[in-house]
Amino acid sequence: SMELLKIVCPECSTINNIQISTQTKSFPCTQCQGDLDDPSPIEVNDESCALHIKEDNIPLLVDFYSNYCAPCIEMFDDFEGASYGYSLKVRFLKVNTDDFKKVAIEYGVNSLPTIIAFKDGKEVNRISGTLTQHQLSTWAKELIKA
Repeated sequence: SMELLKIVCPECSTINNIQISTQTKSFPCTQCQGDLDDPSPIEVNDESCALHIKEDNIPLLVDFYSNYCAPCIEMFDDFEGASYGYSLKVRFLKVNTDDFKKVAIEYGVNSLPTIIAFKDGKEVNRISGTLTQHQLSTWAKELIKA
């Protein structure tokens, strides 16, 4: 069965419609040829974050952090580690709240780190505080099933 997914490019933020079948091996962006299936966390700004929330057909885990927050920095590797199992299944995003405050304010983020899960453009859950790679991975799994 062919599944059509709307995916925002991690590199240039172009909205792509891709068909997922067992035959498809690579997913280049129509605009910049970037890898749409790169699972690594994407550093987003206010605009690109809003675009991912609105347009991506896959769930998102968004890490709101600051470089002046020790627990945030502590979680970097775990967040990245968790992302690798979820290519084109869950998109991991990072918002540096030192530079980009609009999305954080819009969603009432007032302690860091805060991780918010989005599905179909809506917040479905949030956790404030550091999570382990295992906890993040489990959360990602639950988002796919839900």
